[in-house]
Amino acid sequence: MNINIGDLVTLRGLSQLSEKPIGLVRAMWPGSKKLKVDWLNVEMANRFALQPIMEVKKLEIVSGV
Repeated sequence: MNINIGDLVTLRGLSQLSEKPIGLVRAMWPGSKKLKVDWLNVEMANRFALQPIMEVKKLEIVSGV
């Protein structure tokens, strides 16, 4: 899976939930597999204790550019 800047992402494995955190990929950290994600629904991101820097393996694409 190739996640790019501008993609909408969520946590991997939450496809069965109707309410899930959605984030926008803002930057890629060079030399690592981490992304800077701006979480669009902050209340949901707080419920899941999500950080702005996430590993690629923990995310899946909701909508790609």
